Amino acid sequence: MLLRNATYLNEEYAISRGDLLIHEGKIVTNPSLSEGNASVEEMDCEGYILIPGLYNAHFHGYSLTAQGLQRDMKIEEWCNDSKQGHLQSGYFDKIDALTRREYETICMKAYADMVKKGITFVSESEPSNWPDAIAETINRIGMKGFVDTYEKIPEYHDLQSGQVNFGTHLLEEEDITDETLALCVSSKKDFDSLYTTHGMENQWRRDLIYSQYGKSSIELYKEQGLLDNKTIFFHGVHLNEMDIDLLAEAGSSVVHCPVSNLSTGAGIAPVSSMLEKGVNVCMGSDYASTDLWENMKIAYYLLKAMSPTHPFTAENIWQMATQNGASAYHQNMSGRIKDGFHADLVFIKKNSLIPEVDTDEFSTTVHNLLLETSEPSIHHVMVNGEWIMFNRTLTHVDEEEMNRAYKKILTKVYHQVVE
Repeated sequence: MLLRNATYLNEEYAISRGDLLIHEGKIVTNPSLSEGNASVEEMDCEGYILIPGLYNAHFHGYSLTAQGLQRDMKIEEWCNDSKQGHLQSGYFDKIDALTRREYETICMKAYADMVKKGITFVSESEPSNWPDAIAETINRIGMKGFVDTYEKIPEYHDLQSGQVNFGTHLLEEEDITDETLALCVSSKKDFDSLYTTHGMENQWRRDLIYSQYGKSSIELYKEQGLLDNKTIFFHGVHLNEMDIDLLAEAGSSVVHCPVSNLSTGAGIAPVSSMLEKGVNVCMGSDYASTDLWENMKIAYYLLKAMSPTHPFTAENIWQMATQNGASAYHQNMSGRIKDGFHADLVFIKKNSLIPEVDTDEFSTTVHNLLLETSEPSIHHVMVNGEWIMFNRTLTHVDEEEMNRAYKKILTKVYHQVVE
Protein backbone atom coordinates (compact mmCIF):
# COMPACT_ATOMS: atom_id res chain seq x y z
CA MET A 1 0.00 0.00 0.00
CA LEU A 2 1.23 3.49 -0.87
CA LEU A 3 0.37 6.22 1.62
CA ARG A 4 0.34 9.39 -0.44
CA ASN A 5 0.85 12.88 1.01
CA ALA A 6 1.57 11.58 4.50
CA THR A 7 2.29 13.90 7.41
CA TYR A 8 3.96 11.81 10.09
CA LEU A 9 5.93 11.78 13.31
CA ASN A 10 9.38 10.71 12.17
CA GLU A 11 12.09 8.81 14.03
CA GLU A 12 13.35 12.05 15.59
CA TYR A 13 9.83 12.97 16.79
CA ALA A 14 9.54 15.84 14.37
CA ILE A 15 7.01 16.23 11.58
CA SER A 16 7.94 14.91 8.13
CA ARG A 17 5.94 14.96 4.93
CA GLY A 18 6.07 12.64 1.97
CA ASP A 19 4.90 9.29 0.64
CA LEU A 20 5.27 6.08 2.66
CA LEU A 21 5.14 2.60 1.16
CA ILE A 22 3.97 -0.37 3.19
CA HIS A 23 5.74 -3.43 1.78
CA GLU A 24 5.45 -6.87 3.39
CA GLY A 25 4.30 -5.24 6.62
CA LYS A 26 7.20 -2.80 6.84
CA ILE A 27 7.71 0.88 6.18
CA VAL A 28 9.57 2.22 3.18
CA THR A 29 10.26 5.95 3.45
CA ASN A 30 10.68 8.06 0.32
CA PRO A 31 9.67 5.17 -1.96
CA SER A 32 10.58 5.21 -5.62
CA LEU A 33 7.94 3.24 -7.49
CA SER A 34 8.67 1.93 -10.94
CA GLU A 35 5.98 1.52 -13.57
CA GLY A 36 5.86 -2.15 -12.63
CA ASN A 37 4.42 -1.12 -9.26
CA ALA A 38 1.61 0.95 -10.74
CA SER A 39 -0.98 -1.46 -9.36
CA VAL A 40 -0.05 -0.79 -5.74
CA GLU A 41 -3.09 0.23 -3.68
CA GLU A 42 -2.96 3.91 -2.74
CA MET A 43 -4.43 5.91 0.10
CA ASP A 44 -4.47 9.70 0.23
CA CYS A 45 -3.36 10.71 3.74
CA GLU A 46 -3.70 14.46 3.25
CA GLY A 47 -6.27 14.71 6.06
CA TYR A 48 -4.29 12.74 8.65
CA ILE A 49 -1.23 12.87 10.87
CA LEU A 50 0.41 9.47 11.27
CA ILE A 51 2.10 8.41 14.50
CA PRO A 52 3.72 5.11 15.55
CA GLY A 53 1.43 2.74 17.40
CA LEU A 54 1.40 3.46 21.15
CA TYR A 55 2.80 1.04 23.76
CA ASN A 56 0.82 0.40 26.93
CA ALA A 57 3.73 -1.06 28.86
CA HIS A 58 1.78 -2.02 32.01
CA PHE A 59 -1.83 -3.14 32.34
CA HIS A 60 -4.08 -5.55 34.25
CA GLY A 61 -6.49 -6.97 31.70
CA TYR A 62 -9.49 -7.68 33.93
CA SER A 63 -9.29 -4.32 35.69
CA LEU A 64 -11.78 -2.35 33.57
CA THR A 65 -14.43 -4.35 35.40
CA ALA A 66 -13.13 -2.89 38.69
CA GLN A 67 -13.58 0.78 37.77
CA GLY A 68 -14.38 2.78 40.90
CA LEU A 69 -13.86 -0.03 43.40
CA GLN A 70 -10.35 1.18 44.22
CA ARG A 71 -11.20 4.87 44.51
CA ASP A 72 -9.70 6.92 47.36
CA MET A 73 -7.97 3.88 48.85
CA LYS A 74 -4.29 3.05 49.13
CA ILE A 75 -3.19 -0.28 47.64
CA GLU A 76 -2.23 -1.74 51.01
CA GLU A 77 -5.77 -1.06 52.27
CA TRP A 78 -7.57 -2.97 49.53
CA CYS A 79 -9.91 -5.69 50.84
CA ASN A 80 -9.73 -4.34 54.39
CA ASP A 81 -12.48 -4.55 57.00
CA SER A 82 -14.66 -1.78 55.58
CA LYS A 83 -17.70 -1.78 53.32
CA GLN A 84 -15.51 -0.91 50.34
CA GLY A 85 -12.95 -3.54 51.34
CA HIS A 86 -15.66 -6.22 51.62
CA LEU A 87 -17.00 -5.28 48.20
CA GLN A 88 -13.50 -5.57 46.79
CA SER A 89 -13.03 -9.01 48.33
CA GLY A 90 -16.33 -10.18 46.89
CA TYR A 91 -15.40 -8.76 43.50
CA PHE A 92 -12.05 -10.56 43.39
CA ASP A 93 -13.75 -13.82 44.39
CA LYS A 94 -16.11 -13.48 41.44
CA ILE A 95 -13.31 -12.60 39.02
CA ASP A 96 -11.37 -15.66 40.19
CA ALA A 97 -14.45 -17.80 39.53
CA LEU A 98 -14.88 -16.70 35.90
CA THR A 99 -14.51 -19.28 33.17
CA ARG A 100 -11.69 -19.07 30.68
CA ARG A 101 -14.10 -17.75 28.04
CA GLU A 102 -15.46 -15.08 30.36
CA TYR A 103 -11.96 -13.95 31.31
CA GLU A 104 -11.02 -13.73 27.64
CA THR A 105 -14.09 -11.55 27.03
CA ILE A 106 -13.34 -8.98 29.74
CA CYS A 107 -9.72 -8.72 28.58
CA MET A 108 -10.79 -8.47 24.95
CA LYS A 109 -13.01 -5.53 25.83
CA ALA A 110 -10.03 -3.75 27.39
CA TYR A 111 -7.77 -4.44 24.41
CA ALA A 112 -10.48 -3.29 22.01
CA ASP A 113 -10.72 -0.02 23.93
CA MET A 114 -6.96 0.35 23.58
CA VAL A 115 -7.05 -0.05 19.82
CA LYS A 116 -9.68 2.69 19.71
CA LYS A 117 -7.08 4.90 21.40
CA GLY A 118 -4.25 4.02 19.04
CA ILE A 119 -2.50 1.48 21.26
CA THR A 120 -0.93 -1.37 19.27
CA PHE A 121 1.03 -3.13 22.06
CA VAL A 122 -0.04 -4.18 25.55
CA SER A 123 1.92 -5.72 28.41
CA GLU A 124 -0.46 -7.95 30.34
CA SER A 125 0.41 -8.33 34.00
CA GLU A 126 -2.45 -10.51 35.18
CA PRO A 127 -3.39 -13.40 32.88
CA SER A 128 -5.06 -15.42 35.65
CA ASN A 129 -4.48 -19.11 34.94
CA TRP A 130 -4.50 -18.72 31.19
CA PRO A 131 -1.45 -17.02 29.65
CA ASP A 132 -2.18 -18.84 26.39
CA ALA A 133 -5.78 -17.60 26.32
CA ILE A 134 -4.69 -14.01 26.92
CA ALA A 135 -2.10 -14.28 24.15
CA GLU A 136 -4.80 -15.62 21.82
CA THR A 137 -7.06 -12.69 22.76
CA ILE A 138 -4.35 -10.11 22.04
CA ASN A 139 -3.69 -11.80 18.70
CA ARG A 140 -7.38 -11.95 17.87
CA ILE A 141 -7.71 -8.18 18.31
CA GLY A 142 -4.67 -7.80 16.05
CA MET A 143 -2.35 -6.18 18.60
CA LYS A 144 1.16 -7.10 19.68
CA GLY A 145 1.88 -7.92 23.28
CA PHE A 146 3.69 -9.43 26.22
CA VAL A 147 2.16 -11.75 28.84
CA ASP A 148 3.63 -12.27 32.30
CA THR A 149 3.29 -15.99 33.03
CA TYR A 150 4.54 -15.93 36.66
CA GLU A 151 5.24 -19.47 37.87
CA LYS A 152 4.18 -20.92 34.52
CA ILE A 153 7.36 -19.68 32.83
CA PRO A 154 8.77 -23.25 32.42
CA GLU A 155 5.87 -23.91 30.01
CA TYR A 156 6.24 -20.67 28.06
CA HIS A 157 9.82 -19.41 28.15
CA ASP A 158 10.75 -20.59 24.66
CA LEU A 159 7.35 -19.99 23.06
CA GLN A 160 5.83 -17.20 21.01
CA SER A 161 2.14 -16.98 20.19
CA GLY A 162 1.62 -15.01 17.00
CA GLN A 163 2.56 -11.43 17.87
CA VAL A 164 2.79 -12.09 21.62
CA ASN A 165 5.85 -12.96 23.72
CA PHE A 166 5.93 -14.43 27.20
CA GLY A 167 7.97 -13.62 30.29
CA THR A 168 7.81 -13.89 34.04
CA HIS A 169 7.72 -11.96 37.30
CA LEU A 170 10.13 -10.78 39.95
CA LEU A 171 8.89 -9.86 43.42
CA GLU A 172 6.94 -7.00 44.90
CA GLU A 173 8.58 -5.74 48.08
CA GLU A 174 6.05 -7.43 50.37
CA ASP A 175 7.01 -10.79 48.86
CA ILE A 176 10.79 -10.47 49.11
CA THR A 177 12.57 -12.87 51.45
CA ASP A 178 15.94 -14.60 51.24
CA GLU A 179 14.13 -17.71 50.00
CA THR A 180 12.04 -16.01 47.32
CA LEU A 181 15.07 -14.07 46.10
CA ALA A 182 16.95 -17.34 45.73
CA LEU A 183 14.09 -18.73 43.64
CA CYS A 184 14.27 -15.69 41.35
CA VAL A 185 18.02 -16.16 40.94
CA SER A 186 17.45 -19.79 40.02
CA SER A 187 14.72 -18.84 37.54
CA LYS A 188 17.00 -16.23 35.96
CA LYS A 189 19.65 -18.88 35.38
CA ASP A 190 17.14 -21.28 33.83
CA PHE A 191 15.06 -18.91 31.72
CA ASP A 192 16.38 -16.13 29.53
CA SER A 193 13.23 -14.04 29.72
CA LEU A 194 11.87 -10.59 30.41
CA TYR A 195 11.22 -10.09 34.13
CA THR A 196 8.63 -7.55 35.31
CA THR A 197 7.47 -6.34 38.71
CA HIS A 198 5.92 -3.45 40.62
CA GLY A 199 9.05 -1.80 42.05
CA MET A 200 9.32 0.92 44.72
CA GLU A 201 5.75 1.88 43.89
CA ASN A 202 4.64 3.57 47.10
CA GLN A 203 5.76 4.49 50.61
CA TRP A 204 4.35 1.26 52.07
CA ARG A 205 6.44 -0.93 49.79
CA ARG A 206 9.50 1.26 50.27
CA ASP A 207 9.21 1.06 54.07
CA LEU A 208 8.76 -2.71 53.96
CA ILE A 209 11.96 -3.37 52.06
CA TYR A 210 14.04 -0.88 54.04
CA SER A 211 12.80 -2.25 57.36
CA GLN A 212 13.78 -5.77 56.32
CA TYR A 213 16.99 -5.20 54.37
CA GLY A 214 18.04 -1.61 54.94
CA LYS A 215 18.13 -0.98 51.21
CA SER A 216 15.86 -0.74 48.19
CA SER A 217 14.63 -3.64 46.10
CA ILE A 218 16.67 -2.18 43.22
CA GLU A 219 19.88 -2.59 45.24
CA LEU A 220 18.87 -6.11 46.22
CA TYR A 221 18.19 -7.09 42.62
CA LYS A 222 21.56 -5.65 41.59
CA GLU A 223 23.34 -7.69 44.25
CA GLN A 224 21.54 -10.84 43.14
CA GLY A 225 22.31 -10.40 39.45
CA LEU A 226 18.66 -9.73 38.61
CA LEU A 227 19.13 -6.26 37.17
CA ASP A 228 19.78 -6.02 33.43
CA ASN A 229 18.19 -4.89 30.16
CA LYS A 230 15.49 -7.56 30.50
CA THR A 231 14.25 -6.17 33.83
CA ILE A 232 11.16 -3.93 33.75
CA PHE A 233 9.91 -2.08 36.83
CA PHE A 234 6.42 -0.65 37.06
CA HIS A 235 5.95 2.74 38.78
CA GLY A 236 9.30 3.47 40.50
CA VAL A 237 7.78 6.37 42.44
CA HIS A 238 10.14 5.99 45.41
CA LEU A 239 13.40 5.42 43.58
CA ASN A 240 16.36 7.33 45.00
CA GLU A 241 19.33 8.63 43.04
CA MET A 242 21.38 5.47 43.68
CA ASP A 243 18.49 3.34 42.39
CA ILE A 244 18.27 5.46 39.27
CA ASP A 245 22.03 5.16 38.67
CA LEU A 246 21.81 1.37 39.02
CA LEU A 247 18.89 1.16 36.60
CA ALA A 248 20.70 3.31 34.06
CA GLU A 249 23.91 1.27 34.31
CA ALA A 250 22.00 -2.00 33.94
CA GLY A 251 19.88 -0.82 31.00
CA SER A 252 16.69 -1.67 32.89
CA SER A 253 13.34 -0.03 32.12
CA VAL A 254 10.76 1.79 34.25
CA VAL A 255 7.09 2.08 33.26
CA HIS A 256 5.66 5.45 34.29
CA CYS A 257 1.98 5.27 35.32
CA PRO A 258 1.23 8.81 36.54
CA VAL A 259 -2.56 8.53 36.74
CA SER A 260 -2.36 5.39 38.85
CA ASN A 261 0.39 6.88 41.01
CA LEU A 262 -1.70 9.96 41.74
CA SER A 263 -4.97 8.11 42.29
CA THR A 264 -3.50 5.66 44.82
CA GLY A 265 -1.55 8.37 46.64
CA ALA A 266 1.74 6.73 45.69
CA GLY A 267 3.24 10.07 44.69
CA ILE A 268 5.14 11.50 41.75
CA ALA A 269 7.89 9.44 40.15
CA PRO A 270 11.31 11.11 39.63
CA VAL A 271 11.01 10.87 35.86
CA SER A 272 13.12 13.94 35.11
CA SER A 273 16.06 12.42 36.97
CA MET A 274 15.53 9.09 35.21
CA LEU A 275 15.52 10.76 31.81
CA GLU A 276 18.57 12.85 32.64
CA LYS A 277 20.51 9.73 33.62
CA GLY A 278 19.42 7.72 30.59
CA VAL A 279 16.93 5.27 32.11
CA ASN A 280 14.55 3.84 29.53
CA VAL A 281 11.20 5.24 30.74
CA CYS A 282 8.00 4.12 29.02
CA MET A 283 4.28 4.63 29.64
CA GLY A 284 1.51 2.48 31.13
CA SER A 285 -2.12 2.95 32.14
CA ASP A 286 -1.90 0.26 34.86
CA TYR A 287 -5.30 -0.35 36.44
CA ALA A 288 -8.96 0.21 35.51
CA SER A 289 -8.12 2.48 32.56
CA THR A 290 -6.97 2.09 28.98
CA ASP A 291 -6.42 5.81 28.47
CA LEU A 292 -2.72 6.14 27.67
CA TRP A 293 -3.34 9.65 26.31
CA GLU A 294 -4.42 10.86 29.74
CA ASN A 295 -1.21 9.41 31.18
CA MET A 296 0.91 10.98 28.45
CA LYS A 297 -0.57 14.43 29.04
CA ILE A 298 -0.23 14.23 32.81
CA ALA A 299 3.34 12.94 32.42
CA TYR A 300 4.10 16.03 30.35
CA TYR A 301 2.64 18.41 32.91
CA LEU A 302 4.40 16.66 35.80
CA LEU A 303 7.72 17.06 34.03
CA LYS A 304 7.02 20.78 33.84
CA ALA A 305 6.11 20.91 37.52
CA MET A 306 9.15 18.94 38.71
CA SER A 307 11.87 20.50 36.56
CA PRO A 308 12.69 23.69 34.64
CA THR A 309 10.40 24.35 31.71
CA HIS A 310 12.78 23.78 28.82
CA PRO A 311 14.66 20.45 29.19
CA PHE A 312 11.68 18.18 28.56
CA THR A 313 9.16 18.59 25.77
CA ALA A 314 6.28 16.79 24.09
CA GLU A 315 8.90 14.91 22.06
CA ASN A 316 10.11 13.20 25.25
CA ILE A 317 6.59 11.96 25.97
CA TRP A 318 6.16 10.65 22.43
CA GLN A 319 9.41 8.73 22.77
CA MET A 320 8.30 7.26 26.11
CA ALA A 321 4.95 6.13 24.65
CA THR A 322 6.42 4.56 21.51
CA GLN A 323 10.12 3.85 21.04
CA ASN A 324 10.93 3.37 24.74
CA GLY A 325 8.08 0.89 25.16
CA ALA A 326 9.37 -1.03 22.16
CA SER A 327 12.89 -1.02 23.62
CA ALA A 328 11.71 -2.24 27.04
CA TYR A 329 9.99 -5.24 25.49
CA HIS A 330 12.75 -5.86 22.92
CA GLN A 331 10.52 -5.02 19.96
CA ASN A 332 13.58 -3.83 18.11
CA MET A 333 11.94 -3.04 14.76
CA SER A 334 8.85 -1.31 16.12
CA GLY A 335 7.95 1.94 17.86
CA ARG A 336 9.06 4.39 15.18
CA ILE A 337 8.12 5.46 11.69
CA LYS A 338 11.43 4.54 10.16
CA ASP A 339 12.61 2.82 7.01
CA GLY A 340 12.49 -0.95 7.48
CA PHE A 341 10.44 -0.84 10.70
CA HIS A 342 7.12 -2.64 11.16
CA ALA A 343 4.15 -0.65 9.87
CA ASP A 344 2.38 -0.17 13.21
CA LEU A 345 0.64 3.10 12.45
CA VAL A 346 -2.12 5.29 13.85
CA PHE A 347 -4.01 7.71 11.59
CA ILE A 348 -5.19 10.82 13.47
CA LYS A 349 -7.64 13.11 11.72
CA LYS A 350 -6.30 16.65 11.40
CA ASN A 351 -8.33 19.27 13.24
CA SER A 352 -8.58 22.46 11.21
CA LEU A 353 -9.68 24.35 14.34
CA ILE A 354 -6.30 23.82 16.04
CA PRO A 355 -3.77 26.45 14.91
CA GLU A 356 -0.67 25.05 13.26
CA VAL A 357 2.69 26.79 13.10
CA ASP A 358 5.37 24.73 11.38
CA THR A 359 8.61 26.42 10.32
CA ASP A 360 12.24 25.32 10.24
CA GLU A 361 12.90 27.14 13.50
CA PHE A 362 9.68 26.64 15.45
CA SER A 363 6.69 24.30 15.28
CA THR A 364 3.58 23.72 17.39
CA THR A 365 2.44 20.55 15.62
CA VAL A 366 4.08 17.87 17.78
CA HIS A 367 3.12 19.67 21.00
CA ASN A 368 -0.50 20.22 19.95
CA LEU A 369 -0.79 16.65 18.69
CA LEU A 370 0.00 15.41 22.19
CA LEU A 371 -2.20 17.79 24.13
CA GLU A 372 -5.19 18.17 21.79
CA THR A 373 -5.74 14.66 20.38
CA SER A 374 -8.98 13.04 21.50
CA GLU A 375 -10.12 9.48 20.93
CA PRO A 376 -12.72 10.26 18.21
CA SER A 377 -9.96 11.74 16.04
CA ILE A 378 -8.14 8.38 15.92
CA HIS A 379 -9.65 6.98 12.72
CA HIS A 380 -7.47 4.06 11.58
CA VAL A 381 -4.92 1.73 13.17
CA MET A 382 -2.69 -0.80 11.45
CA VAL A 383 -0.26 -3.41 12.77
CA ASN A 384 2.36 -4.89 10.46
CA GLY A 385 0.63 -3.10 7.60
CA GLU A 386 -2.77 -4.74 8.28
CA TRP A 387 -5.79 -2.74 9.40
CA ILE A 388 -6.99 -3.62 12.89
CA MET A 389 -9.30 -0.59 12.97
CA PHE A 390 -10.62 1.34 9.99
CA ASN A 391 -13.00 4.28 10.25
CA ARG A 392 -13.20 3.59 14.00
CA THR A 393 -14.49 0.07 13.43
CA LEU A 394 -12.45 -2.90 14.58
CA THR A 395 -11.71 -5.22 11.68
CA HIS A 396 -11.05 -8.47 13.57
CA VAL A 397 -13.82 -8.47 16.17
CA ASP A 398 -17.60 -8.07 16.20
CA GLU A 399 -17.87 -5.19 18.67
CA GLU A 400 -21.61 -5.53 19.26
CA GLU A 401 -21.28 -9.19 20.13
CA MET A 402 -18.27 -8.47 22.36
CA ASN A 403 -20.08 -5.68 24.21
CA ARG A 404 -23.16 -7.86 24.78
CA ALA A 405 -21.01 -10.62 26.27
CA TYR A 406 -19.06 -8.13 28.36
CA LYS A 407 -22.23 -6.54 29.76
CA LYS A 408 -23.58 -9.97 30.68
CA ILE A 409 -20.41 -10.73 32.67
CA LEU A 410 -20.55 -7.37 34.44
CA THR A 411 -24.15 -8.00 35.44
CA LYS A 412 -23.25 -11.45 36.75
CA VAL A 413 -20.24 -10.25 38.75
CA TYR A 414 -21.84 -7.20 40.35
CA HIS A 415 -25.22 -8.77 41.00
CA GLN A 416 -23.46 -11.34 43.13
CA VAL A 417 -20.99 -8.89 44.70
CA VAL A 418 -23.61 -6.48 46.05
CA GLU A 419 -26.03 -9.11 47.29
